[in-house]
Amino acid sequence: MLSSRWVTPGYVPKMLGAFLLLATSMNAQNKEWDNAICTEDVVFVSRGEHAMMACNISNTFTHITIKLRAHGKNKTIFSEDGPGHFSRDGWQLQVQGGQAQLVIEAAQDSHAGQYLWRLHGLQACNKITTLNVSEPQDQEADQTEPLPSWDSMPETLESKSFEASTGPRSTEGVVAAGILFLILIIVGIGAFTQNRLRHS
Repeated sequence: MLSSRWVTPGYVPKMLGAFLLLATSMNAQNKEWDNAICTEDVVFVSRGEHAMMACNISNTFTHITIKLRAHGKNKTIFSEDGPGHFSRDGWQLQVQGGQAQLVIEAAQDSHAGQYLWRLHGLQACNKITTLNVSEPQDQEADQTEPLPSWDSMPETLESKSFEASTGPRSTEGVVAAGILFLILIIVGIGAFTQNRLRHS
C-alpha cells in the first residue's frame, strides 16, 4: 500500500502549476504566427523585362532559401540569413524585417521556372511562385500552357535531400498537446493516489 510519503498535500497542484507555466512560456515565445503571403500563381513577363516576386511574413525573417526548378533540375539561388541585400546571376534578393523581394532586372529564359520559397520566421513554411518568360507576341499563348507543377516534375537527389531536411511546418501544436496530455496524466495519478490514501 502506498504511504503518505509518496504524495504530500499540495504536490499535484504544484506540479500542475509548473507545467502550466512551461506551456505559457512556450506560447509567449510563439505567440504570433508568421502568416506568410507571397506572390501567387504565375508571373508573366516578356524577355528583357523587369520581374519581381515577394514574400511577406508577420515576424522577422531569420532565414530564407529560394530554389528554382526548371527543366527537371533544382538550383539553389539563395540561402541567406536576413536582413540584407544579396545578388547572384541576375537575381537580387532584398530582405528586411518580414519582407523579402526577389528582383530580376532583365528576365531571361534561364530565370523562368518554379520558385520554391522556404521561409523561416517563428515557424517555417514553403511557398511556390512560377515565373514565365516569353517573347512579347507569345505572352498570351503561353498563358494557356502553364509549366508543370512542382510535384509532377521528376525529383533529383538535391530535391529529395531538401525535402528530407525540412520537417513539419510547426511543432508548437504537437508540443502543446503533449504537455496537456502529460498534465492530465499527472493530475489523474495524483487524484487516484490521494483517494487511495484517504481510504487507507
